Amino acid sequence: MTDDSAGTGPRIAPLTHDEISEEGLALVAKLRANYGLPADELPESTATMLRHPEMYGPYIEYITQRTKASVLAPRDLELIILRTGRMCHSDYIWGEHVRFGKQAGLTEQEIEWIVEGSAAPGWNERDRALNLLCEELHLNCSVSNETWEVIAGHFSDKQIIEMLSIVGSYHEVAYLYGAIRVRLLPGNRGLSAR
Repeated sequence: MTDDSAGTGPRIAPLTHDEISEEGLALVAKLRANYGLPADELPESTATMLRHPEMYGPYIEYITQRTKASVLAPRDLELIILRTGRMCHSDYIWGEHVRFGKQAGLTEQEIEWIVEGSAAPGWNERDRALNLLCEELHLNCSVSNETWEVIAGHFSDKQIIEMLSIVGSYHEVAYLYGAIRVRLLPGNRGLSAR
């Protein structure tokens, strides 16, 4: 595995299998059931977060429930995650979600546009506004009236609430994984992925 962009290895080492508590093993079983992880695979990100199972357990429950309750189209969700990951300079998020974005219908050209963001010339009004929503939240912790008006013209209140939550959640992931220096999964090419 390669290290995240800091290049010096994790600041908090992932737990070995023998170090994982019973509570942690129960969380791992839930993750495997919910997300189809192979029985012999435990991502280092999970093994690291299991150092604090009291916090990680409720977080996993929240993510699981949010995924079940999602009303955003997968393409829109991945566009938002990718733009947020890119602005946070998160090798982990970007490298993992380029693949998911393509599976959700984003083209290679659109992936390139996400790197540039709302300034890329090829976006339609709707997708440009999705990029702007991410950028404005990242820079100002708010959304301008102009961007909100376009977003509200294309999405329901439920979808907008979900968008705002997703941007915040992926900032949290970027902060945690970046500061801890969680190593990238095999095949994750970080910010160079396309």
